[in-house]
Amino acid sequence: MKNMGFSRLVLADPIGYDDPSYFDTEARRFAWDAADILDARHEAATLSEALAGCTLVAGTSSRPSDVARVMPPEEIATAIASHLAALPPGRAALLCGQEDIGLTHEAQARCQLIGSVASAPAYPSLNLAQAALLFLYEMRRAFLSAAPAAPESGGAAGPPTHAEIESCLSRAEEALEALDFFQGTSRQHMMRDLRALCHRALLTSRELAIAEGVIHRILWLARQRPPS
Repeated sequence: MKNMGFSRLVLADPIGYDDPSYFDTEARRFAWDAADILDARHEAATLSEALAGCTLVAGTSSRPSDVARVMPPEEIATAIASHLAALPPGRAALLCGQEDIGLTHEAQARCQLIGSVASAPAYPSLNLAQAALLFLYEMRRAFLSAAPAAPESGGAAGPPTHAEIESCLSRAEEALEALDFFQGTSRQHMMRDLRALCHRALLTSRELAIAEGVIHRILWLARQRPPS
């Protein structure tokens, strides 16, 4: 991270150890002259908390899900740089999975974009440090070469944050439950697919507000039904 000029590190639901100092001790063995990034890290209890203020989330995976919008690292970098230049003060996140299992399908469903390296099919997985360096290098190149973008005209609001989209999805789940929609289907898988659809659509704040209005009306009507 420090090699490429990035400094904000957020750990979502980090692993706990019996010895509270174990992580810092081991991490400092590898973070030569970069202990300042470790000291300034933020630890979030959940992935939702970690991504709450982000307006664009790009995940990384050697096994992208079949509902993901997949791009190579250089296109991911360009998309992030363009997003931040056009919509200040937005915040973007590069989301990496843990070393052993990578980014789960549930985590990928929270991403608008998924970056994947065109590695050899016989051994496609990179370790976490390699993957992070590759993507951060491309992001640095994109930021250094990007021309300043003109802000959107007409005073348009920026894109919704991850927290705002998740709040809308929570209301949608409540409305679907009120309609008995989940009978005979998997709630977890259905909500994961709806989440992926929502994030992949790159909704504007106005579009999200329209969706919330529709969901509110559906929920109100569902609650007016007489008990069966």
